[in-house]
Amino acid sequence: MIGNTPMIEIKYTYKNQIRKIYTKLEFYNITGSIKDRMVQYCIQKNIENGNIKEGDALIEATSGNTGISLAAMGARLQHPVYIFMPDFVSKERIELIKSFGANVTLVSKEEGGYDTCIRLADAFKQEYGGFRLDQFKHPYNITAHYQGTATEIVKQLPLIDGFASGIGTGGTLMGCALKIKENNENAVIAAIEPSTMTLLSVPKVIGDHQIEGIADGFMPALVDTELINKVILIQDIEAIAIAQKLAKELGLGVGISSGANCLGGILLEEAIGGTICTVFPDDNKKYLSTKLLEEQELGEESIVSQIRFLSYEIM
Repeated sequence: MIGNTPMIEIKYTYKNQIRKIYTKLEFYNITGSIKDRMVQYCIQKNIENGNIKEGDALIEATSGNTGISLAAMGARLQHPVYIFMPDFVSKERIELIKSFGANVTLVSKEEGGYDTCIRLADAFKQEYGGFRLDQFKHPYNITAHYQGTATEIVKQLPLIDGFASGIGTGGTLMGCALKIKENNENAVIAAIEPSTMTLLSVPKVIGDHQIEGIADGFMPALVDTELINKVILIQDIEAIAIAQKLAKELGLGVGISSGANCLGGILLEEAIGGTICTVFPDDNKKYLSTKLLEEQELGEESIVSQIRFLSYEIM
């Protein structure tokens, strides 16, 4: 129920040419996101090595999908779960975590947002014990995607010229970069960042962004910039609009970060050509209370206005 997700080929027109990119549909995992892979792997390995004992609390700071996965895994294995998360994520994410019986502490922007969530999770672990997943630093995060996500990708798509993905914890991008470059050392790895919060190109934080799941305002310790060949900046409005087009034109209901990844893949294909792959981290069900359902005002000069999705095929 986790892993072995479908790979699809998406055909589209851009600049009056028919093109294609490939993507993994990660919402096929049990709680609906790519984070199921990392959480399952980390919990399983830490139980095996004795870091998680029977009845231990599972603790994490998260903006959503990791918390959902951890809450579900905790319920299955009968571990209490304590989640610390910003209060400005989608309501659906918060309620889903609660539905699995986890304890949720919300932190506002005024209280420090994600940075405070991390401090609270660390303090809880220090005071009460238990296992702190620490997804932004845990090396198993990378290994889970290297051995799982990326291994599946290169089996389904043996020769990849470029891979594009947003940076959340860095686990997906780094794990996939390592495996893909093993198969093709010249493969271009592109990191996708919101245009209002860039850390890899010219570091700047202009303001908040709507692409939940990537760019939490700091560079994760897992990210090795030597593996990144290109940075692609995506505007909120473009990520949302692409996600909307995928739903309306192909019947693929995906989240906003999937929209960002899709557009990043399209821009990478435009830049280097060849076989381009990305991932769709989750579906649209967690974003029904966000701007995903609001009409986006795009000008004729917008990249998105020049894209039309034609079809997709399962690999």
